[in-house]
Amino acid sequence: MFAKISSFVEAHLLETGNEHVVSPTGPKYVFEHSLRVAFWCWRLALEAHADVSRCVAAGLFHDVSRFEAENPEAQAKMSAQTAREYMLKAGFKKEFIAAVMDAVQNRADDFGKHKTLETKILQDANKIDELGYIRLFLFMKTSGESFSTLKENAESFLAEVTKIEKDDYGLMWTSMGKARMKTQVTTIKTFLNGLLEEIENTETTMR
Repeated sequence: MFAKISSFVEAHLLETGNEHVVSPTGPKYVFEHSLRVAFWCWRLALEAHADVSRCVAAGLFHDVSRFEAENPEAQAKMSAQTAREYMLKAGFKKEFIAAVMDAVQNRADDFGKHKTLETKILQDANKIDELGYIRLFLFMKTSGESFSTLKENAESFLAEVTKIEKDDYGLMWTSMGKARMKTQVTTIKTFLNGLLEEIENTETTMR
């Protein structure tokens, strides 16, 4: 089931994101991001005694319409609709479809009321990968060789990490999600602060 969903999601992203295919955050990245989110949905669902199949399916579908709308809320709604159409054709049960759609559609609403457990798990899984080590690698890769660009990007990334640490981007709902995010924030802040210190040392010496 998951292999078939993955194949559909990959094909849909490549078709709808064709204009972004050379971008570092193009359809290839979004598909791989979805696979990692699905992995964390699986891990978090096991810990929280949630329905693993619903959570993993939501993780795979959550960004399937990333290139079909401008803002996260619209993307979430379109992704839910695309997921619904696929699951109806594939013969999934109504209860399963409803649960997956709800999680996908509400994944962008950090502070909404009456969240389902599947939605909370999807949100945690998504945030874990959005602040993951591959994203840090992409930040390094796209910063180029210029110290000024690297410094500017590092400061921007550090500000984003600090906001997440203060819950400005929403809460983490699961105990495993909180623990993982704490580890990642600590590691990435240490790296970025060290990077900025070395850039400053280099620039000071050059002066």
